[in-house]
Amino acid sequence: MKIVELKNLKQYIADFLVLTFFCFLGFAFSEKPSLKLPPSQKKPFSSEKKMKTTEIKRHRLEINDIMNRNLFTVDGRYGDKIEKLPENPYSLVAIVIIEKEKRAILKDFRGQFFVAKEKEKMIDGYVIEKIGKNSVILKRGKQKKELRILSGKREGVK
Repeated sequence: MKIVELKNLKQYIADFLVLTFFCFLGFAFSEKPSLKLPPSQKKPFSSEKKMKTTEIKRHRLEINDIMNRNLFTVDGRYGDKIEKLPENPYSLVAIVIIEKEKRAILKDFRGQFFVAKEKEKMIDGYVIEKIGKNSVILKRGKQKKELRILSGKREGVK
């Protein structure tokens, strides 16, 4: 430090001493407050009393329930466990032409959509024989059936 700076600091020494003295006085006279207040007793409202009597009962999930559930499907079931197929396991939704090839968009009994083309085997053993303008003809052995777009009924072909 330069001598000029020391001279400037000397004129503020009295201010520093007074400030330090007041800080020390505040420290010396301060003490921990003694709050000897009685604990407040909160009276519950009538709606709170009713809530306690009609508490919401929540379903408790066990770990085994979570482990047995398939997390990747909406209904939580595994797709391999199909006991018995319904009589009409799918319905025709639309027919599209992709690269000069007709394909049928079908909806299965679980509500899932899938695309199929001619000569493709279905889940109940039927094979797509022909895809028409608004219908699909399925064949299994000597049995034939026709699916029409968005119709719930399946008609046998003779």
